[in-house]
Amino acid sequence: MRDQQDHEWLEALFDLHATSVRAYAVRRVGPDSADDVVAEAFAVAWRRRRDVPEPALPWLLRTARHVILHERRSLARHLNLRDAVAHSLTDTATPGADQSSLALAESVLAQLPALDAEILRLTAWEGLTPAEIAVVLDLRDSAARPRLMRARQRAQRLLDEPAAPRLAPVVHTQGEPS
Repeated sequence: MRDQQDHEWLEALFDLHATSVRAYAVRRVGPDSADDVVAEAFAVAWRRRRDVPEPALPWLLRTARHVILHERRSLARHLNLRDAVAHSLTDTATPGADQSSLALAESVLAQLPALDAEILRLTAWEGLTPAEIAVVLDLRDSAARPRLMRARQRAQRLLDEPAAPRLAPVVHTQGEPS
């Protein structure tokens, strides 16, 4: 009887949150690896089903984050990749966002410290509250709100800078007027 209830619990959990966990994963590792992240996150939920809190989504996103971080560490160890960090943004755009907005967002996020960028993604893309962000990132509840505020301030300062420094420099070769 308990086994049947556990299976029903997992099915309900998956039906309720798989789309959100996949969207989280796609934005971080791309669509090709996202399904593996989702599968592993729900496998962990199954193994730790007695420990999964309500609401479950922040816990699942934290688990997906840990899966992604573990995969990144494994790639770095086994393949000695120069860049073992997954994409901060992928072709999967947020609804209604145009390419220039995405390019600007990518530019700003790339210039921020990793934790600031992740906090902003969790707020903007996943729609999480500071308390939920604290769960995902293993922060104290009291730390999430000020970190979010500082991340927003840093991003705003980058947005307020003149656009020219973010553009690629023009290289003049011999024979061109300077």
